[in-house]
Amino acid sequence: MIRSKSKFWSLLLVMVLVLAACGGGSDDAAEEAEESGGEESATQTTAAPSSDGSSGLTGEILIDGSSTVFPITQAVAEEFTALNPDVQISVGVSGTGGGFKKFCPGETDISDASRPIKAKERDLCAENGTTYTELQVGVDALSVVVPTSNDFATCLTTEELGAIWGADSTVSSWNQVRSSFPDIAIDLYGPGTDSGTFDFFNEEITEDLGGSRSDYTASEDDNVLVNGVSGSAGGLGYFGLAYYEENKDKLTAVQVDAGDGCVGPEGAFSGTYGLARPLFIYVNDAKANDPVIKAFVDFYFDSLDPIVEAVGYIPMLPDAAARQLEYWQVVTGKPLSGEILIDGSSTVFPITQAVAEEFTAVHPNVNISVGVSGTGGGFKKFCPGETMISDASRPIKDKEKALCEENGVNYLEVQVGIDALSVVVPTSNDWATCLTTAELTSIWGADSTITNWSQVRAGFPDVAIDLYGPGTDSGTFDFFNEELTEDNGGSRSDYTASEDDNVLVNGVSGSAGGLGYFGLAYYEENKDKLTAVQVDAGDGCQPPEAAFEGNYFLARPLFIYIAESAKGMSAVREFVDFYFVAMDAIVPAVGYVPMLAEQKMASLMSWSAFSRG
Repeated sequence: MIRSKSKFWSLLLVMVLVLAACGGGSDDAAEEAEESGGEESATQTTAAPSSDGSSGLTGEILIDGSSTVFPITQAVAEEFTALNPDVQISVGVSGTGGGFKKFCPGETDISDASRPIKAKERDLCAENGTTYTELQVGVDALSVVVPTSNDFATCLTTEELGAIWGADSTVSSWNQVRSSFPDIAIDLYGPGTDSGTFDFFNEEITEDLGGSRSDYTASEDDNVLVNGVSGSAGGLGYFGLAYYEENKDKLTAVQVDAGDGCVGPEGAFSGTYGLARPLFIYVNDAKANDPVIKAFVDFYFDSLDPIVEAVGYIPMLPDAAARQLEYWQVVTGKPLSGEILIDGSSTVFPITQAVAEEFTAVHPNVNISVGVSGTGGGFKKFCPGETMISDASRPIKDKEKALCEENGVNYLEVQVGIDALSVVVPTSNDWATCLTTAELTSIWGADSTITNWSQVRAGFPDVAIDLYGPGTDSGTFDFFNEELTEDNGGSRSDYTASEDDNVLVNGVSGSAGGLGYFGLAYYEENKDKLTAVQVDAGDGCQPPEAAFEGNYFLARPLFIYIAESAKGMSAVREFVDFYFVAMDAIVPAVGYVPMLAEQKMASLMSWSAFSRG
């Protein structure tokens, strides 16, 4: 079993009892559970003895997942069952990945996670018809630790950590890390591959080094890691801040230098520590309005601040916590109303429109208008304050920044996905299966005189080229120009231009010599009448779908820009929060490429900081 942290349970119980104005509860701390004997997965079941002060709630809640989030959830569970003794709560520790393996098939009600859900886990949930709500509950600082007897490794650079932990590392002694270190064998301890802590450390430290080495002692039970590191003179390990805080008497936290000097994990409280990350719980939507589970999650937020800090993690700032609570209340039925005005990129439009449709299905009293003026046209409305959110298929330009500044409009740029720009011909075209970037430039360059396919390549037929593409206000136009025609005087102008991608689809498909370009989503939607031309940028012919593997030349990030003045509006905050939850399913569904987990985390963290500031 995982050991409880009994030293503060009584204090927390008193606080909760006072806040809830309840009587008749016990002041005694919950009993400490015995540790399990070396299992990779552990479960602690919490149920308080029956009392006359029962709340009337009765039932069972099954929770599993991250060992990092476990101390928070277990503490909340113990306090909740003290007030609701007829509710039994089981909190397992299978690691973040192991938790999702149970949560997605519906074996658990809530999943603890120290990272966002991965694409393969989303797919597993979708296969099982499990929808969910992602809620941030705190911030963790991953702690790199050595035994207290180690007086030399007070600070390690991220490069040194990579040299130790990388997949091809042959480092086996401390003097191989730094020549001034003693000749003591390194004894490595860390979480298993199902752990979100492992994923996060790998993303930050070893991902570019082929991943993590495997010759270390791995466990999902952080107490095993604590005992391993503290009991070895050459011990080195990593896990969440809470377990370091609880074991300061036998461990020392190594400061980490990510390029800006040595900072300890406590630096996460001031936002200066490189190995900080958000912590989550995922709630099965089918259970969200179950009286027991709803009461538990409500209680989770009521007791979050004292518990998160007490177990050694970092509380969210008040606005961020309030936003998460508000989102949960919306999910469970609190009415939301208002208006959200959005305009901009036709490429990002399918994502935002789909999110808007899903959001208004849940919140019918919110009115959302999503316009399509192109990225540039969207900024012409956004910067004077006419819209709250602007869709963009490229970063904002200097002249648009200046316009926003003139109007006192501050904003946040948030990446929401990746697009593969598709070069297309009608399905009747059986010759232009692949074009080189040089050939595309020769067709589209400002000084191009090409009017016939036979001028592009000698083997192509004598068929007139009929060109279609977005207008100059479009981010798609800008991206295509930057990648292919910028060094050739820009783009030719004698083509049929439209901000409406459906006009381009119909134009290309209706012309034997048609050639055009636009976002992947519109090609995916019209595969019955269009063929995507593969593009050779020097490494062979690649179709736009290769963007899913990162191998396509014409791939680009997609953004939304959120006005600072709008972040205080409940409807806008809830919509952007919902956007993050829904994007994992919607982005690929409309034909684009989802961000990697670490990209999504970066976007989520920036939105969290912006919306609470």
